[in-house]
Amino acid sequence: MGVKNWKLAGNNLDPLVDVIQRKFALPRPIALFFAARGIKEEEVQDFLNPRLANLSDPYRFPGIQDAAKRLWDAIANKETILIHGDYDTDGITASALLALVLRQNGADVHSFIPHRFDDGYGFTPESLQKALDTFGPASVLVTVDCGITSCDAVDEAVRRGIDVIVTDHHEAGQQLPNAIAIINPKVYPELEDLQLLAGAGAAFKLSHAFIKYGREHNLGGFQTRLEEVLDYVALGTVADIVPLLGENRIMVKYGIEALRRQIRPGVRALIESSKLRSELTPADITFRMAPRINAAGRVGDANVALQLLESEHIVDAYKCASQLESFNRIRQEKEQEIYQEACEQIERNLAWQSDYSLLVAGRDWHQGVIGIVASRLARDYNRPTIVLTIQGDVAYGSGRSVACLNLVEVLSHTADLLDRYGGHPMAVGIGLKADRIADFFDAMDREIRKQISSADLEDVIRYDGEAQLHELTPEFFKYLALLSPFGHSNVKPVYRFNEVQIVRCSTVGGSHTRGLLRSRTGQSDFIAFNRPSSKFYGKTLDILATPQLNVHQGVEIPQLNIIDVREVY
Repeated sequence: MGVKNWKLAGNNLDPLVDVIQRKFALPRPIALFFAARGIKEEEVQDFLNPRLANLSDPYRFPGIQDAAKRLWDAIANKETILIHGDYDTDGITASALLALVLRQNGADVHSFIPHRFDDGYGFTPESLQKALDTFGPASVLVTVDCGITSCDAVDEAVRRGIDVIVTDHHEAGQQLPNAIAIINPKVYPELEDLQLLAGAGAAFKLSHAFIKYGREHNLGGFQTRLEEVLDYVALGTVADIVPLLGENRIMVKYGIEALRRQIRPGVRALIESSKLRSELTPADITFRMAPRINAAGRVGDANVALQLLESEHIVDAYKCASQLESFNRIRQEKEQEIYQEACEQIERNLAWQSDYSLLVAGRDWHQGVIGIVASRLARDYNRPTIVLTIQGDVAYGSGRSVACLNLVEVLSHTADLLDRYGGHPMAVGIGLKADRIADFFDAMDREIRKQISSADLEDVIRYDGEAQLHELTPEFFKYLALLSPFGHSNVKPVYRFNEVQIVRCSTVGGSHTRGLLRSRTGQSDFIAFNRPSSKFYGKTLDILATPQLNVHQGVEIPQLNIIDVREVY
């Protein structure tokens, strides 16, 4: 944590900016955004106007028509369909989405969400048995947000006469499960444009294929409006921190519109308990809604979150939302407690740490919140971070990556020291013997040093380019809105404004600064969070800032959200 370096997104972009600006009649800073983000000329129009019609044909997935046919056959034959989900927001929303679409078309369907501590992660022979004990026999089982490495569990289901359909988005192992269809873009290199899908996105693709097949064969699906389940897709996709590009961006854009309409009692109750306004953004999902859904699986029962999303009556929804609030308060307390202990270890040099990686461990730390602690530490110390809870002679943990480091690949080179590992390039889970922690850290650190340099771990702020205050016109803000939804891999544009003078400023909210700045070409209101007014008063600065519209008493006022400053003189 310290001084941040400013890094320009690209060099010599002016010729491309000019071409894009002229061709599409865009404000220059908007054209600069496209050039800096590597968005090609032929992609600009679709980026500005993402349409549901641009979602690709679900039949591109090999075997997905067989899966759709099997689901329709189950409905016709009155067979029970079992959905096996996961206990995070992506898995819960994927379960709710698929169950809703199937029920709307006459299916007898049950959703099983495993318990984080009692059942562990993923689809296992044990979770299969528990699901069957809970809901009774089933003829078809669909996994959502899990299953791609669950070969033993799928084999056990097949042995029991159950047809399995796997929908997932995690990395596959060397062996694929013996399912009648695998709906996971990472299994099919030819589906390169779909590699970014979350679990809810993969479940949506199966739902889309199911409805399409039903309509083509006159089996049903005519009353189902798939755009109305995109609220589930938006929640799961944003919560799982997958890139908001390509089809994800389209689904999240329309999914947030569905969330704003609050067409489901559970969504309405969640929005109200999260104290959100109606103009929802992906940030509201990330910081307010998803933590409440996740809290159920972290410190309570994830089925409460599923019940919330599936509630048909507002009274039931409010009850579930109230339970989530209680879970979330417990989660916050435990998270802060562990975070403070971890920071103390680091500052007292009691953690395993180097300039390239960080590992902290504590006895009986709450397993449900260590992933969040890992995220905070990775962000604060800008290093790949593992947080472990030691229980008896074993340790379980979560890891978070930074920069361009694929943490799953790193762990694959330390597999001989681990009992288990898996996850995404940026987020992993591991298990190992407690007496192997030191050896594991040394092996992990060596491997990280092979894959990244110290330059990759510099604390940098990337910006799209330089802009002038007079360019922030009403037309600019009209196009700025079209660049949303903003989130992972589609962050808000950041511009550099040089030699701005602070005309006036004052402290607001105890630690923030609001004021007016001016340059040779114009002036603008500004807000700077967690920066004292003493850093601004009477100064001439170069700044990095994100333009935005501040809505005050129904009036939209342009302002700059200052991200970082440098004194000029």
